[in-house]
Amino acid sequence: MTAAEFLQQKKEHFRKCEKAWGLSFRAKHRLAAALTHSSYRHETLKVDLEDFERLEFFGDAVLNFVVSEKLYAVFPEADEGFLSRLRSILVSKRVLMKVADSLRLNRHVLLGKSAQKQSKRDQGKILADTVEALIAAVYFDRGLEKTRSFILRHYAPFLTVRYLQRLNVNPKSQLQEWVQKYYRALPRYEFELKNGGFVVWARAGESARAKGEGHSKKEAEERAARKLLALLKKKTPLKGLA
Repeated sequence: MTAAEFLQQKKEHFRKCEKAWGLSFRAKHRLAAALTHSSYRHETLKVDLEDFERLEFFGDAVLNFVVSEKLYAVFPEADEGFLSRLRSILVSKRVLMKVADSLRLNRHVLLGKSAQKQSKRDQGKILADTVEALIAAVYFDRGLEKTRSFILRHYAPFLTVRYLQRLNVNPKSQLQEWVQKYYRALPRYEFELKNGGFVVWARAGESARAKGEGHSKKEAEERAARKLLALLKKKTPLKGLA
């Protein structure tokens, strides 16, 4: 099947995608390439579309650039380590899967039978990859400004302090940096055994403290650190985000 025949066959499908996302592709084959997973191509048809994995690769680079640019602007005083951690959260598969949900990509991406039989989580990863492929398709078709607008529009729910705090994967590390910056000291942890588990108090300064409980000491420490970090950030809000 030629690319032209495939586009004609799926014309209504891709038109609905454009309408749903407020996009208008000049070259429809770019949208088709981003939404046609390699499993579908290998199992269902032989069509000369741009390589899905190459689009995914390029889209990842564009996403990293746009997110870095945004974080650099809204955190003018943040250091490289802090910005890198925020970026790693925002471009992670976990967040990309949420963006895919908001785009309802599960209704639009074309998957082969083998991919359709995969677990929900594995399909979620495919949809995350599709977001990156779609970003690349928008870039090549409409340029950087339209791509930046597309990314920031769909990333808006995740560019908040509350969300970033909740997704923090290393709260002890971030708490340590925060306390060192504002208290010129290190956070302190006190723990005790309770009902076969652990209770940990994380402390900073003279009076700031938060409690965490868990089955392991590490789990309790991380929960305490996350709570204390959120408490401290309320007292000293980050500039630039709501």
